[in-house]
Amino acid sequence: MKYTPRYILYILASIFVTTSGMAGTLTVEVTNIEKAGEIHLAIYDNADVFENDNGEKGGAANGIIEGVIEDVKTGTATYQFILPAGTYAIGIFVDANYNNEMDRNFFGVPKEQYGFSNNAKGSFGPPSFKDASFTIKGDLSLRIDL
Repeated sequence: MKYTPRYILYILASIFVTTSGMAGTLTVEVTNIEKAGEIHLAIYDNADVFENDNGEKGGAANGIIEGVIEDVKTGTATYQFILPAGTYAIGIFVDANYNNEMDRNFFGVPKEQYGFSNNAKGSFGPPSFKDASFTIKGDLSLRIDL
């Protein structure tokens, strides 16, 4: 029996889904980007890490399962991720001056654009993980307005 590349890919995908629970493709559309810069998009699988991340330093960290750091133009940007079934939250900021952190004014208010999944808002910092969280059980599309 001859195995075609498509058949082999199907078998490998089936094994991945079986061993990792249900995986899904998460599509994230980020809208209303007002200034070009470096977008920092982090997908958190840990509530404590999410709620205590104030954007002091961009990049990978424990509790962040996936993310993107890349140049972005004004308008809209769309990203896709393959994630195992679970509960997650997203935090985003656009680093307009490329200093790898979210700049704040004298009172601690962010000077650069930011947003969270579910378009959740926080009082004096990030929103709660509960307010920003979503569950992956299959494919999912989210829109985050900055």
